[in-house]
Amino acid sequence: MQFERFLLNDVLIDTQKMSVKVDGIWLPLEHKQLALIRLLIEKSPEPVSRDEIINQLWPNLVVSDNSVSQLVAQIRKTLNDTSKEPTFIKTVPRLGYQCIAIVASAPTLAQRANSPQKNIPINWLVLGVCIGFIITFIALFDFNIFKSTPKIKYISRITSSPGAEAYLSFSPNGRFLAYSQIVTGQSQYDLVVHDLQTNSSHTIKSSGYSEQAPNWSEDGKWLLYYRYSPFSCEVRGLSVHNAIELWRLNRDVSLLECDSAQVPQKVILNKSGQLFVNEMSQGRKGIVKYNINMDDINNLSLSKKETIAQAEAYRTRGDQIIYKQDMQWLQGTIGKDGVIRKTGLVEVGDEPYFGLIDGSWLSAGSELKLHSPGQQTSTLYKPYGEISEIAINSETGLIAHTEGSAEVNLYEFSITSNTFTAVSSNSRIDTQATISSDGMQVAYVSTTSHADPQITHVEVWLKHRFKSSPSLLTSLLKKDKPKLLLFSPNGEYLAMLSESNTLFIINTFSKIPRSVIKENQTLQNIYWSNDGKSLYFKTIEEKRSQFWKHDIASASNTLLPELEQPYTALINKNESFGSYINDIGVYLYEVLQGEVPLHHLSYSLELYRPAIYKDGIYYVVRQGHQLSLFNYNITEQTNEFVSDVGLYLYDVNVELGLSATSDGEYIIINRIENLEMDIVLHEFLTD
Repeated sequence: MQFERFLLNDVLIDTQKMSVKVDGIWLPLEHKQLALIRLLIEKSPEPVSRDEIINQLWPNLVVSDNSVSQLVAQIRKTLNDTSKEPTFIKTVPRLGYQCIAIVASAPTLAQRANSPQKNIPINWLVLGVCIGFIITFIALFDFNIFKSTPKIKYISRITSSPGAEAYLSFSPNGRFLAYSQIVTGQSQYDLVVHDLQTNSSHTIKSSGYSEQAPNWSEDGKWLLYYRYSPFSCEVRGLSVHNAIELWRLNRDVSLLECDSAQVPQKVILNKSGQLFVNEMSQGRKGIVKYNINMDDINNLSLSKKETIAQAEAYRTRGDQIIYKQDMQWLQGTIGKDGVIRKTGLVEVGDEPYFGLIDGSWLSAGSELKLHSPGQQTSTLYKPYGEISEIAINSETGLIAHTEGSAEVNLYEFSITSNTFTAVSSNSRIDTQATISSDGMQVAYVSTTSHADPQITHVEVWLKHRFKSSPSLLTSLLKKDKPKLLLFSPNGEYLAMLSESNTLFIINTFSKIPRSVIKENQTLQNIYWSNDGKSLYFKTIEEKRSQFWKHDIASASNTLLPELEQPYTALINKNESFGSYINDIGVYLYEVLQGEVPLHHLSYSLELYRPAIYKDGIYYVVRQGHQLSLFNYNITEQTNEFVSDVGLYLYDVNVELGLSATSDGEYIIINRIENLEMDIVLHEFLTD
């Protein structure tokens, strides 16, 4: 059994808190008292001699039998036990001491939270007349109010140093928290484990490579993680079956190769000998299952690969899984055969994580929120900055999360001068940038670096090349936040596609937006005519494609006959075309003749939106943490390195991309800078 929390008769012992709960009161336990209790339980029902106790508790020290007697007396006093009528520790003459208590696992906080509290019965006031009222009351009353409502208690910050900590993972027994740590000024992550029992942190791996996304095997005997170098990636497993001080010396096994452009998802190793990892297949991310062979405690090997689901991200707890597919979070179970059986949708607006009890969810973002089974949402904690990820241990009720901030800034890169020039303020997050064909104007979406419920709008800004400061172009409701900006060829108009799939057009001089089509979920394939007087788009009605032409002068939409449905060249396409990124990836792979592997291109293009100009394609390739800008020149059929554009250390959940002038002279690019994150620890409480 696990010795983190357990019952000794009716006494609850918590080894992490070094305390014991007797008659409803928590009392402290000393280290040696706890060590003796463990020893007696492990040897039970056999007695343990005084010599063995001395050897185990005072190794390499000379102590008398009196030390053992005093220690036993202290424990008995704490537990309200006696030597004459013992219920916990019995003295066995000439042999030693024996544990005679009943030992059982303590109920988890999840089990207690699932159990409703007892209701106080309601006395009948008036028989007969009140029967109807009581029946109605019982039928309509929500008895869920009597259930325990989870709350959290702030414990402490685990880290508070310049840099970032990320990829949090609790060990199955809740004693250890593994994470990756990068110090300001460095470019590689170290693998660190925090021991919650001793409140100490141990750097397990600091190899000069980048060790990321640690995760524990279900049995707690292995720590799985990614190791990145600038040109390679591998998934590794570290044996952690012994004392934490020895883990650095333990066997570290390479399990499989991965792509150095890949943003890591945690590797899952269950008790059925199955390993699950995120890999790219045919341009799409999927969950791949391997069968795993454990020859002994120090060796692992893989066999039989099988893709079991298309998924951009996933999280597991036991045999439960949630995974993101086509912009939706699904939930299911993993069978013993490793097959996922879908059970429904996760209807949470933000990024979901498993909650403390079944059916509840936690979400990260500007607040730590709890989504209860009854679809009730409550705020548990408001961080400094943003919460980017959550880890929870249902056995101990502990929850850890990261909180911090990062700057997402816009820069203009000049091919001629080979220099970067800042375009926007570093106090906000500026994305979805587009530059006009002649390079005279840049438009971008600007949001606050932290979510504020009082801010109900997002802003679109316009920067003119010969003006020192940008100007506000328009302000839109958050539901209409633009996910695509497109200048007309002459730069007079800007088309904006919102997250609610409303298409707007705004004149860059009058700055008055108007809608072309509202909240049509089939809206796609948006692009300008060459003269900038019309905007084309596509909708689907009754499973049939319909192509439309919006005339700027008359502000009218015209349905095009099938014979006039336009062909769209790749240079006119953008993200509103469903296969846009995949088409560019396939094209580059073919013309580069495999110089960059297809899956490597897929990861990189998914991370940074490429930019097409009249003579070629600008694109960013991620190699380890380094981001490099390349130019494929279609006319000359050459692929050239342009510049390093910085580091990508962590997924900050922001759309990144490029935009180029028609001649390719100027490029607008996002850069992530000044990443700062700490780890905060809380404990769940129940009423």
